Amino acid sequence: MSPAVTERPATHAAGQTDAPVQSRRERLRDELHREVLDAARHQLAGQHGLSKLTMAAVAKEVGVTPPALYRHFENRQDVVAQLCVLIVEEVLDMLGAAVARQEPGDVAAALVASTRASLDWAVRNPAEFDLVIGSGISSELPESRELQRRMAEMIGGHYVPLFRELAASGMPHAADDELDPELADQVRRYRDAVGGHDLPLGVAHLMVTSWRQVYGLQCMAVYGHQEFAFGDHVALHEDLVSSLLVRFGLDPHPTVR
Repeated sequence: MSPAVTERPATHAAGQTDAPVQSRRERLRDELHREVLDAARHQLAGQHGLSKLTMAAVAKEVGVTPPALYRHFENRQDVVAQLCVLIVEEVLDMLGAAVARQEPGDVAAALVASTRASLDWAVRNPAEFDLVIGSGISSELPESRELQRRMAEMIGGHYVPLFRELAASGMPHAADDELDPELADQVRRYRDAVGGHDLPLGVAHLMVTSWRQVYGLQCMAVYGHQEFAFGDHVALHEDLVSSLLVRFGLDPHPTVR
């Protein structure tokens, strides 16, 4: 009997190989996995919260029995955790597209475009905002520290390069020894967790405090705080971002595409 021959993936001129072909079973498994997350997302949006998001409701929408879900997810918390990651991935794709439309190197326009895109997403998707950025993740997943760290690292992958450019441009910032020691330790942990090891602590501190202000405005918009005065929050958002750009030494009114 001739020895078995192991087929190697086809190699192209550039040295690339074809991606492994999924079996029908693997393809169906992946499709069901995504359908479950899409159904959970639909349930979340429809109920405007997590309290009525159940495995039974998700299974009914997908068209399978509840026990079938447990072959793909450990439990409801596993579904919620994976849904969080999916939402963050899609939001980051949206923010990346907003930045890509701007003139290369125009950090001011990139910051305006991405923060405005994130505000628009938050207002359109209040339940998703509450889950991944509000109180939802900590209430639903009490042991979610590692998940939150992972999502912070993902988000940092979007903003750290922009603040790295600001640091390189000579943006004024506090020296390390000018920060309160306890605060400096916290900022250092955050900076390192989000992939900004090379950022001066003062720049990382500016990134955190800027996010604190943007997050506060997004919470106002999503939860309807002060709605009697601030209807769509766009004017307040533009004022906030302009003031941040001035703090960064940038044009407060860049041309945004």
